Amino acid sequence: MWWIVLAALYIAFDLNYFIRAIFTVVVILCSKRGLKLTDTITTYGICTTQDIDMMLNHMNNARFLRELDFARYHWYGRTGFWTKLRALGGSAVQASVMVRYRKQLSLGHPFRIETNVVWWDDKCIYFEHKFVTLFDGFVRAVATSRQAITGVELDKVIKQFDDGQTRPEQPEEIRHWMNAVEISSRNLRKDR
Repeated sequence: MWWIVLAALYIAFDLNYFIRAIFTVVVILCSKRGLKLTDTITTYGICTTQDIDMMLNHMNNARFLRELDFARYHWYGRTGFWTKLRALGGSAVQASVMVRYRKQLSLGHPFRIETNVVWWDDKCIYFEHKFVTLFDGFVRAVATSRQAITGVELDKVIKQFDDGQTRPEQPEEIRHWMNAVEISSRNLRKDR
């Protein structure tokens, strides 16, 4: 009878996600922490049968986004940003993401994700994530994600880092992307 309950839980909830989240926390706790705000954090993965699309040969686009979540969890944990943010009563939510898929990430291919902060403004942190296959070093996809910080002024968290005293120059692609996001927001407000 217990297997019916287990099967129902597996169907109702994405247990793999929660198992991976627990594994991620354990890895973070066992890894070097206290890294700089601007350090590149590298995480590793492999494209499995649970990641592939309906053509059964390469990673589904939605899985790239899921991998970004885990890459950010590593960054938050290993830099200590999450602890500092929560101590001030803040939180973070994904505000937007832009992904450029360059070449497919095929079934069985091991890869790494290189995550680093490229800029921040008054309310958001901007990450760059590169999906790089291990066997050839090719950047299969590059993503920029914007994390909105809520409940606290972002500057109060950033200033707790030695390398957070000076904001990096805004990259050109982020400037163009934010202009596109603003135009989209304006258009959506008109639709109301």
